[in-house]
Amino acid sequence: MRTANCPSCGAPVRFRSAASFHAVCEFCRSTLVRHGDALENLGRMAELLEDASPLQLGTEGVYRGVHFAIVGRIQLRYASGVWNEWYLLFDDSRGGWLSDANGEYLLSFLTPPAAPLPAFDALQPGQRLSLGRREFAVSDIEQALCLAGEGELPFAFGAGYAAPLADLREVLPEKAAAKKTAAKLPSAAFATLDYSESPPLLFVGEVLPFDSFRFTQLRAGAAEKSAGPVSALHCPQCGGAIEIHDKTIQSVACPSCLTVLAPENAGLKILAKAKAATKIEPLLALGSVGTFYDKPWTVIGFQQRAIVTEGAEYPWREYLLHHAEEGFRWLTESDGHWSWVKSLSTAPRYQAGKFSLRHRGVELRRFSAGMARTDYVIGEFYWQVKVGETWAVAEYVAAPLLLSREEGDKEVTWSESEYLTPQAVVEAFGLKTPLPEPQGVAANQPNPRAEEHGKICKRFWLWFALASAVQLLWIFVLGGNTLLDQRVVFSPERQELITTPSFRLDKPVRSLQLTHTTDLDNNWIGMDLNLVEKNSGKAWLVQSEIAYWHGVDEGESWSEGSRERELVFHDLPAGDYYLAIDPEVSKEKPVSVVDRIRIVRDQAAWSSYFILLIFLSMFPLISRVRMSAFESQRWENADFLPTGALRTVGSSGE
Repeated sequence: MRTANCPSCGAPVRFRSAASFHAVCEFCRSTLVRHGDALENLGRMAELLEDASPLQLGTEGVYRGVHFAIVGRIQLRYASGVWNEWYLLFDDSRGGWLSDANGEYLLSFLTPPAAPLPAFDALQPGQRLSLGRREFAVSDIEQALCLAGEGELPFAFGAGYAAPLADLREVLPEKAAAKKTAAKLPSAAFATLDYSESPPLLFVGEVLPFDSFRFTQLRAGAAEKSAGPVSALHCPQCGGAIEIHDKTIQSVACPSCLTVLAPENAGLKILAKAKAATKIEPLLALGSVGTFYDKPWTVIGFQQRAIVTEGAEYPWREYLLHHAEEGFRWLTESDGHWSWVKSLSTAPRYQAGKFSLRHRGVELRRFSAGMARTDYVIGEFYWQVKVGETWAVAEYVAAPLLLSREEGDKEVTWSESEYLTPQAVVEAFGLKTPLPEPQGVAANQPNPRAEEHGKICKRFWLWFALASAVQLLWIFVLGGNTLLDQRVVFSPERQELITTPSFRLDKPVRSLQLTHTTDLDNNWIGMDLNLVEKNSGKAWLVQSEIAYWHGVDEGESWSEGSRERELVFHDLPAGDYYLAIDPEVSKEKPVSVVDRIRIVRDQAAWSSYFILLIFLSMFPLISRVRMSAFESQRWENADFLPTGALRTVGSSGE
């Protein structure tokens, strides 16, 4: 550590890093540049704006097992607000940057680019860039302005310098995305292109949750921030009460007169006066607190948005929720359907015009697209909200998962929605009255028949396995005892009664199967069969004919009939039996016919088995039809067919 005295006030100024040659005196806020052991005063640095960051100079933490300390900060303003860039000094002498904005903590390091970076003016939201072996998508393009700084920094700067910046989010390969999900890793790759210098600088790092850094020496009271308002002001337009819950709030829409305001330290600056509008009463009051994932979330903002398609408006409502440590989330409501919405740190593998994309190993299909317009706002927002602003919105669905892509002039954001029932919202906020019942089917509403269908399919396969086991057991173990197997020749010269040897049934049988297997060739034979019980003389008479024909017609082979015939006698009593056969050989082709006669008791019938399977399969089929009907109703509300094609007048979702 090097120490020198401030040439303006004489206070000691410390440099912990050999790479740091710029500092701001913490006593007189003089901007100092180090030349060896001497300091040059470049003038007074502007005061930092008050913010809600829990970090401060001297805060310490750990990243991937290496200890670091915060030694400097620059504060920047962009179109939607203010954020901090904290300069970190690691124990291994590395320097890094930690950005905290809207509850996200992004740590990055200066990285030499493998190839020349594109020009700032050539960048477009959503544009893909390959940086080394990783692929990124441009998520935000800003003309930022440096407001002030403090501590020691590795470069010289002054208040008011321009910082054209582009933020990028990693686009994970599908296999890597699935692997990362399975491992439940909290981080996501992040990059920044800084065009304040030429050539531009590349910073690459990752997004991490606050707790992963194991911070110490935080700003006093940061961990004890309450869920209540941090300040109470009055609207300069109508005098109505205004509450601000977080110092990161960038705009407030007065609930009384709908005027959009910007907090300016101790006052409120009018950004836009409201046009005549019908007042909308939110279903969840501003300031109400709901418990989600065991944490209290305060409703601080409300807006109504709509997509206009073919002259018809499709509105929905969004509630901005705030938690002191977790940042911001959204609750959305449309036709009584609710969703919990959070921003994505990584960009899905999106391709314009493609009807599907994959996320977390799941394929999602394009559901709707259009220009979303903001029609009504009240409460607080972390960007400068505007009534009438529009975003290009596209939604992709694989219920209960829904991804939304919103693109503005200089920004692309992705969010993930989780479906909530009205009852879940009622319980979270402890509401005394129920919320309106849902109408129709929501894009990400879970199919209520899917669970039942799964149970029915599970039962079907259980019964299928049981029936198959019984069938096989009967065929190979319990049934199919052969009682007679005899070869008989029917001659055209001796067409006389033929009797078989007798066989015994020790007990009544359910079925007795008689099978004829002949050597017929373009011929037929008729038989009068008598199954006779010797002791009682009782007989069972059956007439049967076997015929088989085949040939070639215009070069194509054909056949008709069969050389085999099967007969079944049912419910026979115990006793001694024989078979008497009176044959009739064809006179058109008087040749001998060889017949193998087999008699088998209680032979398992495949027909019964297949009839049972057909009956059992009706249940999952009917359940599938009912589940598909729900899906058809879901896609009736979509701009696209399930195939991905654009829905047109008269098109069906089938």
